[in-house]
Amino acid sequence: MSADDELTPEQRAKLAEQLDGWKPASAGLLMSFGKSVQDRRDHDHTTQREDWYCLNLAAYMGERVAAVLRRLLDTEAEVARLRDELAEEKADRNPRLRCLIVKAAPDRDLYVGWSGIAEGPTGAWTRAEALAYGFPRSRLDRADQSGSSALGDYRPGLWDDDGFIAEQRGVLPRARIGDYAQRYLAGDHSAAFDLLEPFEGETEVRR
Repeated sequence: MSADDELTPEQRAKLAEQLDGWKPASAGLLMSFGKSVQDRRDHDHTTQREDWYCLNLAAYMGERVAAVLRRLLDTEAEVARLRDELAEEKADRNPRLRCLIVKAAPDRDLYVGWSGIAEGPTGAWTRAEALAYGFPRSRLDRADQSGSSALGDYRPGLWDDDGFIAEQRGVLPRARIGDYAQRYLAGDHSAAFDLLEPFEGETEVRR
């Protein structure tokens, strides 16, 4: 199964709601399903008695399919988790993907890469562009939810964050990071610095 054919998080949540109370199918139930499929395939369907036999097999399976769906759902969720975990590890080893991902605004399809060392943007992408660039889907999902891909106790870039220090020139308010990144990366640094606020105790942005 390809990643494109996987259930979305929303679809998994909907299925989980529909399967509420069902536990995953045991190995024994899966084996009995396999035997039922074989029996239904191998029997002669030309007599009424045989047809009833096959209908009974189908009914037996239908009554228990929820448990199989539960197992499939849990397995797919685990596969997605492991794939995201592997993608995060690979990204951590790739210098161009080590930046913090900050979403410009909840309703804006713009993700900014921010370097705390350089105190500036490393890139700006739509979600589709960021995925094509190589960023793990899980990082973008975190940015969608909280504004930032950061993990741990120190999480810069959250929706309620005050902002960032930009090249020791001034403070970049969190709400302006998208516009700042686009201007800065386009080479219009003067226009980008117009979006900064002076440091406390200073009256002007350092240019």
